[in-house]
Amino acid sequence: GRKDVKKSVKKVIQWVDDKLEVFIGAVFLALMVVFTTLQIVGRYLFSTPFPWTEETTRYLFIWMMFIALAAGFNKAESSRVVLFLNLGPKWLKKFSEVLYAVIVIGFFGFMVIYGWELVMQQKMLNEMGTALRIPMTIIGFCVPLSGVLGITGTIQSFLEYRGNVAISDDTKAEGGNEA
Repeated sequence: GRKDVKKSVKKVIQWVDDKLEVFIGAVFLALMVVFTTLQIVGRYLFSTPFPWTEETTRYLFIWMMFIALAAGFNKAESSRVVLFLNLGPKWLKKFSEVLYAVIVIGFFGFMVIYGWELVMQQKMLNEMGTALRIPMTIIGFCVPLSGVLGITGTIQSFLEYRGNVAISDDTKAEGGNEA
């Protein structure tokens, strides 16, 4: 029943966060190597690079970076600034996990909202790539998609790796003095 659906949804989200993002990144990186090699070969063998290889590589890089941005939050392994939390009041440390999740989800929510607006603007203006002549909405769509993946990854990491974002009260572990 309901438990099975919940379990299935969790499995799908975990598969997307753990496998799909890595697979997409690996494929895009491999394609970037292939297209960059084609560009070099074209430049040295034909004295002119293929015009579409540079643009293709750029678009693959953009997509790869936005997917990687979202993937960086899957296991709460992203960087966080603990200096301000350590200098702040104790109640701030207690709520650091929740604060982390709210700020990160807010950031990715911003990406979804304004990324979607970007895609709609590109569609309205009928923007096209210069060499490839593909709709720029295909490129712009990586922004809201990355935001959605970032939100699901952050929720997953908050539920599964919650202790990874906690700020301990132990100053000895962070190089402080025991006094």
